[in-house]
Amino acid sequence: MKKLLALLITACAAWGGGEAPTQKAPTQIIAFDTPFLFSYGTWQNKAKVQNGRALLTGDGVTGKGGAGLNVNLNLSGRTKDCSPALKLKTGPANKVSALRLMLRDKEHGAIYEFPLPTPSQDFVLVTPRDGAPLSAPNSTDKGMPDLSAIVQWQIQGDWGAGVLDVALQSVELVEPDEATRAARAAAAQRAEKARQAVLAEQAALRAQYGKRNPLSPTVQASLAAADVLTLTFDAGRVLPGSLTKYEPLGGDAKEEKKSQAGVIEEVILKRGGQAVGWLIGPNRDNLVAFEKFEGDPLLAFLADLPATYTITSQDDPAFNDGAHPIAVYRKSKPLDWAQPRGAFAMRHTLYLKLAHPLVAGKSYAIDIGELNANPPSTHFLNDPSKISSDAIHVNQIGYRPDDPVKRAFLSTWMGTGGGLNYPANLRFHLVDANSGAAAYSGSVEIAKLADEKELMWRDENMNKADVWRMDFSSFGTPGRYRICVEGIGCSHPFDIGLDVWQRAFLVQMKGLYNERSGMALGPPYTEFVKPRDFHPGDGAKVFQSTYSILDGGNEQELLEKHSTGKPVPEAWGGYHDAGDWNPRRVTHLRVTMAQMEIAGMFPKYFGELKLNIPHTEGVSDILAEALFEIDCFRRLQLPDGGVRYGIETNGDPYEGEVSWLQSMTAYVYAADPWGSSVYAAAAARAALLLRATRPDLAKVYSESAVRAMEWAEAERTRMDRSGKDVDKLRSEIRGDRALAAIVLYQLTGDEKWHDLFKMCRSFATEEAKKGLAPGDRSQYDAAFVYASMHAPRSDADLERHALAIITAAADRALAYASNNAWNLTTPDKGLPMFQTFYSEPDARELARAHFLTGDPKYLAGVVQATQFQSGANPGNITYTTGVGSNPVQHPLHLDSRRTGQKTPDGITVYGNFDFVHWPDWSKWVHDYYLNAALVPAVAEWPVPEAYFDIFMYPSTNEFTVDAWEKNIFAWGYLAARK
Repeated sequence: MKKLLALLITACAAWGGGEAPTQKAPTQIIAFDTPFLFSYGTWQNKAKVQNGRALLTGDGVTGKGGAGLNVNLNLSGRTKDCSPALKLKTGPANKVSALRLMLRDKEHGAIYEFPLPTPSQDFVLVTPRDGAPLSAPNSTDKGMPDLSAIVQWQIQGDWGAGVLDVALQSVELVEPDEATRAARAAAAQRAEKARQAVLAEQAALRAQYGKRNPLSPTVQASLAAADVLTLTFDAGRVLPGSLTKYEPLGGDAKEEKKSQAGVIEEVILKRGGQAVGWLIGPNRDNLVAFEKFEGDPLLAFLADLPATYTITSQDDPAFNDGAHPIAVYRKSKPLDWAQPRGAFAMRHTLYLKLAHPLVAGKSYAIDIGELNANPPSTHFLNDPSKISSDAIHVNQIGYRPDDPVKRAFLSTWMGTGGGLNYPANLRFHLVDANSGAAAYSGSVEIAKLADEKELMWRDENMNKADVWRMDFSSFGTPGRYRICVEGIGCSHPFDIGLDVWQRAFLVQMKGLYNERSGMALGPPYTEFVKPRDFHPGDGAKVFQSTYSILDGGNEQELLEKHSTGKPVPEAWGGYHDAGDWNPRRVTHLRVTMAQMEIAGMFPKYFGELKLNIPHTEGVSDILAEALFEIDCFRRLQLPDGGVRYGIETNGDPYEGEVSWLQSMTAYVYAADPWGSSVYAAAAARAALLLRATRPDLAKVYSESAVRAMEWAEAERTRMDRSGKDVDKLRSEIRGDRALAAIVLYQLTGDEKWHDLFKMCRSFATEEAKKGLAPGDRSQYDAAFVYASMHAPRSDADLERHALAIITAAADRALAYASNNAWNLTTPDKGLPMFQTFYSEPDARELARAHFLTGDPKYLAGVVQATQFQSGANPGNITYTTGVGSNPVQHPLHLDSRRTGQKTPDGITVYGNFDFVHWPDWSKWVHDYYLNAALVPAVAEWPVPEAYFDIFMYPSTNEFTVDAWEKNIFAWGYLAARK
């Protein structure tokens, strides 16, 4: 940039009070005579530089964007009292309230905010809000930059949705005039008033919570690095609610909340003027008590001060006289959330940067001064072979001895301190979890630097920290181990053993059992206790509707609107959809199909595996679990063969209700060709598996499958003739039809199903080898059936092509894994990061490719895919209840939460999601709750770490049973493979 000034030490005189200096002309520091190097948001490829002006206008350009340039700019010296100013012109279409200027050094950014004037034909100089000088910006990003080493500037919008219409001519430095000095003085007065208010608030908090007591936060010490001491403070806890019979007391009051239609949806019981719980059940004679919160908050304003902490040591000379940290960084997140929408239990992780590293083998005392936590002083023996460190992430399921990949990871994001940089010469040791004896050693190697792109659905790095890996793939001695990094500490424990994947698989299968509807649950099959629920025999209202899932529109409302009023007593069973119970859809059979596919791959293993469920004579446990789900839809099959899509209510459950005391009316969909073909595929596969041991049952499911598919084809023909293109109604229809056709051909040998399969498949083109759309994933299922069945009358060329489709998808998954820090896998690079992207392994095509080819690279890919979701992640959490040493605790599971029970085992949550690019998905949680508790705010958290284990957070803590097919498939395959 020709007019960019690299040195401005004499640009304007400093103002030190007294007589105002002689006013000088503004000094230009940025001239818009070079195109933007980068732009983003709504400005991307639209914000332009033309004829010496930056034009921030055009179709779609709003306040949600920015643009900038890398520079080499020195703004130090006597310019600090000057203010930056934008010379701009506001156009008539402008609806944006302000622009921002950011000046950055390599790590920090100064942000100046400029209120936009009313539209004008003339360019005017606009100074920052409150007259902010260069040395005291309106805000900063990670701290104040070094003004002598500015390497980038950015112009940004106010991040509102308003239309932007502004032309920028330059950025100037201007001396403070009388108006600027007045604005600064007013801002200083406001700041002082705010400071005094903060001090008063802090004094009140000290008075209320400053004295240590049994409800004070607790503290534990560990290391993030040799010179970074970690203190973890847990503050508060949630006391569970309960379900009891309602016993009225004098003075009780009931507050009813009704829908627009006048239906009572919620009844809150008040005692002594306080809301104490929900009255539920058909007669409102059961009480779900509200949860309670107890515990003192951490005095965070003290926790953030280096002077709060004193580290002393008798055997480390660097700390003999006591030392304070040179900096303190923090990240704070909730651990639980009292319902309904009460207080958060919190975990505050403090990172104490030390002037000297702690020495291994030495002892230290950590005094926390006046900070209100127990204990006030912590003894810390620095033994990295024994102490735990959150910096080390490992698969807590463990590994089979012959697993071809075994890895752990090292990374730390310090919240307000950003990513922690580790030296390149670190060593790790695999140690016995009991004795501490080293069994294997190796070097820590970089996986991805924080500024290195990851080639995922967006080619960017979301980790905000370097990620290192530790490989011990060649080690296979059975035992219980931890990964320890020299000078830092150790991971969670994990096993190397023949049964590790089987144990995980059994837990996930128990999750399916715990989701059963229409039957009582409890010992000896599960610890979770639930009476029989949602059964017409107990009075549940379930009516037939004439609405079909293929009719479109708001299905819940239309189901109710088109109710016939005819009861459907056979509409029971199947799985609860999620933590609630209202939809039971035929698409839940996808998890059932996964069970049956791996059972068909390894018949001996799964034929003998016990799931601890009620036994069915002559039927393996895995198939018995599958039949429980299939039978729900077999009961929904009509005499003509059509299968009804499922059972649903008009809306989510009423507040406070549990499944066996719910009061909503449910409706059954009309039969449709899509749902009928999904059912036909499942019933046909069940028939195939039953042939050897229960031919009588095999005949029942075979006949049912054929009738369903024949009805589906006839109905398709009728709908097509009426002008509806069925394949265009839902993206999954073509693939599910192909799958049903090929499984029926495998079952019956009837060539008509083979012909139908060849007609409706879409994977046979060469283009399909590059990848199928997510809605066509059933095409992979169909391709695998064809590639593996080796039928006498199969098409050899098509069989080879089906194999090529599977291996091409697996190769894409391997490429994807190699291009991200955590070896996450998917064959679809464009797959967005939400709803189990992080919490389950997308490894089906890898497992199928390994099964078909025996190539060990595909098996290695399956193992890699399981690591993040099993604990090898920045939060060191497993996303399935009952799996690993640190599983999720608070999934959105209404029946257990509202009765005060422990969450059932086998619940796999959605997990982290890409809130950066999908900000509206949980906006209400973020804006109204999380941002008030989190440090830093939600938007600053790295996506792979931004999982918050709180109950009422649907985008991360909810689940759906059909999504568990990925765990069922990967864990089952790894357990059973030879």
